[in-house]
Amino acid sequence: MKNEKLFTEFKVPTYEEWKAEAVKLLKGAPFEKKMYTNTPEGITLKPIYCQADMNFDVSLPGFDDYVRGTKPEGAKGSPWKVSQEIAEGLPEKFNASLIDALSKGQNSVEIVLDCASANAVDADKSEKGKVASGGLSASTAKDFERALAGVDTSAVPVNVYVESAAAGIEAILFAAERGKKLKGGIFFDPLGTLAKTGKLSRSLDCAYNEMFALCSYNIKNMPDFGAIGVDTMAYSSAGASAVEELGAAFATAVAYIRAMMERGLDIDAAASMIRFRVSLGSNFFMEIAKLRAAKMLFAKIIGEFGGSEESKKIRLGARTSIYNKTVYDPYVNILRAATEAFEGAIGGVDSMTVGAFDEIIRKPDEFSSRIARNQQIILQEECALTDVIDPAGGSYYVENLTRELAAKAWEFFVKIESEGGMLKALESGFVQDAIAKTAAAKKKLYDTRRSSVVGTNNYANMSEKLLDKGECKCAELFEERSKVVSSERADVGVDLKGAAGAEAIAELVSAAEKGAGISELQSAVCKCADGLSVKPLEIRRAVEHFEALRKASAEFKEKNGHGPKVFLATMGPLVQHKIRADFIRGFFEVGGFEVVYPNGFATAEDAAKAFKESGAKYAVICSTDDTYPELVPSVSKAIKEIAPESVVYMAGIPAAELEEGFKAAGMDGSISIKSNNYETLKSMLADLGVIK
Repeated sequence: MKNEKLFTEFKVPTYEEWKAEAVKLLKGAPFEKKMYTNTPEGITLKPIYCQADMNFDVSLPGFDDYVRGTKPEGAKGSPWKVSQEIAEGLPEKFNASLIDALSKGQNSVEIVLDCASANAVDADKSEKGKVASGGLSASTAKDFERALAGVDTSAVPVNVYVESAAAGIEAILFAAERGKKLKGGIFFDPLGTLAKTGKLSRSLDCAYNEMFALCSYNIKNMPDFGAIGVDTMAYSSAGASAVEELGAAFATAVAYIRAMMERGLDIDAAASMIRFRVSLGSNFFMEIAKLRAAKMLFAKIIGEFGGSEESKKIRLGARTSIYNKTVYDPYVNILRAATEAFEGAIGGVDSMTVGAFDEIIRKPDEFSSRIARNQQIILQEECALTDVIDPAGGSYYVENLTRELAAKAWEFFVKIESEGGMLKALESGFVQDAIAKTAAAKKKLYDTRRSSVVGTNNYANMSEKLLDKGECKCAELFEERSKVVSSERADVGVDLKGAAGAEAIAELVSAAEKGAGISELQSAVCKCADGLSVKPLEIRRAVEHFEALRKASAEFKEKNGHGPKVFLATMGPLVQHKIRADFIRGFFEVGGFEVVYPNGFATAEDAAKAFKESGAKYAVICSTDDTYPELVPSVSKAIKEIAPESVVYMAGIPAAELEEGFKAAGMDGSISIKSNNYETLKSMLADLGVIK
C-alpha cells in the first residue's frame, strides 16, 4: 500500500499535450502573450512548471546554500519570533503595553525610537513633533529602565531601530539592563538612513568607526546582540522590486563588512553582528522567493569572504509592507498583512513584525495591535505552519523562482559594485534612479487598474466613514518629556580620552550608568562636522495619489454640498447598459465622483433632459457596441444642444470606422478598460476646480 500508485487508469499528460489543449482554448490568441507574465523584477513567469524545469540540485534544510533555511529542523524546533512594535512614546506607557503584549503571545521586543532619540538628541534639546511621537522617547538609562521594567531581556530579544547614531542609545540600553546578556540587536544602518533621508549628519568614515566600536564591544560582552543593521523597508517603500531590494541590501552589507574588516574584525566576527530586516509585499510567491534567495545570497557573499559555515547563516527578520497599505477601506489592510505574514512563515524568517491595519492613519490602538499580533500567533498555533520544515521546498515553481530571483539580484548587486559600491551608487543616483523607474512602471499599472488595490483604485466604498485620526498631543508630550529628562539627566562630562573600539563603548556605558544623556554620549563619540547628502529615495505608498483625488473630492463636497458629478447616459433596458455602466461607476468612484446612475432611457432627448437636471458637466453614454452606431451620435448631439459646455464620452472603444462620425456629432472621447484611470480623473477634477 505504501508504494501503491493511485489513479493508474489515467494517463499522465505531457507538457506538450497540456500546451496543445491550452492553445485550443485561446482560440487564436498568442500563447506566449496570454500565458506568460512579466514581473517588475524582469522575470518572465511560465504558466506551468514541471520536473523538467528542475535542472539543479535542491539542498537540504540547514545545509549547503541555506536556501531552505539555516536550521535542519526549520521552525519546528524554534518558531520565528513574534516581534511586534509598541505604539507608545512615553516609557511608562510603552512598558504597560509591552507587558500586556508579552502576556498575550509576543516574545520579542521591537523598539522604534522617536525622531529625537533615533538621532541621539535628548528630548529637552529637540522640538515638539519629534519627541514621543512615532516612537519611544529614550534619552537616559532611566527611560529604558522604565520601558523594559519586568521584562527578562536575557530571554526576550530586543531590536532597536536608530537613524544616524547608535552608540549613545546602545550605552543607555546596556546601562539600564546591566548584568544581563541581551539578544537581538541595534539596527545601525547609516547607508540606509542616507538613502531614505538623503542626508547623513556626519562622514561615513566616522559612522564606520562607531560601528566598529559597537561591534568590538558587543562581540566581547553581548555576542548575541548585533551592532549592524541592514533594513530594506525604505527601498520597498519607494517601490523597489524584489531584485532591487535584495541587491541594495547585500551591497550595503558588503560595504559594512569591508569597513569592519579594514578596521580589524575578521569576517566571522563581522558576519555575526549583522541583522537583516526585509519587507513583505503583496506578490505572494515572489516574496517567498525573496526570503529564500536572501539566505542563499548571504551564504554566497560570506563564503566569498572566507567565512565559516556558521557565519553563512543569515539572521533574517521581516516586516509587513507600508507601500501597499491604504487609508480608504483600511480593514482590507488586515487581509494584506495576513498574506504578508503567511509569506514570512513560508519563506522562513527568524522574526517578524506585522503592522497594524491603521498604522498609516493614526497611532494603532489596542484592537488593531491585538489583531496584528494574533495574525502571527494564528499562523503558528492554529495553522500549524511550524510543523512543516520549509513548506515551499521542492515546489517546481518556487525553487525556480528563487534561483531566478537570486541571479537577478546578484546582477543588480554587481552593478552597484561596478559603480564603486553602495555609497558611490547612492551619490551617483544609480540606485535611486533604478528604483524610481520600477516605481513608475508600477504606478502605471495602478493608474490603469491592471494592478488592483481594493477600496482605493478599485471597488471604492463611497459610504465608508474614515477612521478618526485622533489629535496630536505633540506639545504636551514634549513638555512632559523635557521636564523628566532635564531633571534626571546628569552632566557627567564624558571624555573618552582617546579610547576607541570596545573601550570607548565601555566608557559610554559607564557614563550612562551615572545618568548621562544620549546627546552628551553621542557627542563624545563623534565630533565630525562633515556630512553627506544624496538624492533621497522617493518614498510614497502605491496608491496614495488616488487617495489624494478622493480627499480633494470630499473637501469639495463639504464646501459645495455635493461632490464632483458625472452623469451616466444609460441607454435602453438594464441588460443593455448595466455592464458598462457598472464599469464606469467604479472608474469614477475611486476619484470621489458622485455618479448619477439612472434606470435607463428610451430616447436621446430623455437622456439629455435628465443630464441637464443633474447639474453634471460630464456625461458617459453606456450601452452596447451593436447600439452605439445609432445611439452615440444622437445622444451626443442632444446633450450638446441642451448643454453646450458639456463633455460627452462613450463607455468602450469606438470602432475605428465610426469614431470620426461620433466626434462630429459631439462625442469628446471614450473611456474603456484601456484608459488611464488616474490621469483621466485628475484631468476632470482639475477642469471642475476640485484640484489645481
